[in-house]
Amino acid sequence: MKAFRKVISIFILLTLVTFVQGQGKIVDEFKVKKERVKVIFYDPLLALAKNSNFKTKSDKEKSDLLDNYLHNNPLYLFIITNAKTSDITYLCIRGNPNKSKTKMFYKVEVIKGISDTAFNPCISNYSDKIIKIIDNVNCGGTLFENMEIFASPENKKYVGSGIQLFGYFYRVQPFSEIKSSIINIIEEL
Repeated sequence: MKAFRKVISIFILLTLVTFVQGQGKIVDEFKVKKERVKVIFYDPLLALAKNSNFKTKSDKEKSDLLDNYLHNNPLYLFIITNAKTSDITYLCIRGNPNKSKTKMFYKVEVIKGISDTAFNPCISNYSDKIIKIIDNVNCGGTLFENMEIFASPENKKYVGSGIQLFGYFYRVQPFSEIKSSIINIIEEL
């Protein structure tokens, strides 16, 4: 665990210099029926590392900041492009600030009517484009496989398992569980 904490501290320090707010990374592309799906992940630890005071906070404060961030920001954006019409539907997994004291506090916003191909749920006001909110999604917890800290081979072993971070034990949710849940939602749209 000490080695893992050291890796996280170094990781956070390095990303302070390079992170831009709202920057996501493409983590998957696949097809459902005849629709193409691209997945963008917005790493909450990278977003928090942008704040130079974050690394000086106590473990409790870091944990609280992470929890608050997750409850109020996007995590994943699934961009669904219809092969025939080229219409785009966005499914945004984001925290629900109204759900506290539970690890299943995420919701899926179904968004249509945005023509901007560079749509970013971190910086765009799109509330008038949400056509549906799905509150029951298999996405929970605090740590996710697509976080940069789990990209290295030595940290991949924690995916699906629990680890200690900021003084608390968390399960690292595999992306496959989230993807499966979203595929079910796409098939029902």
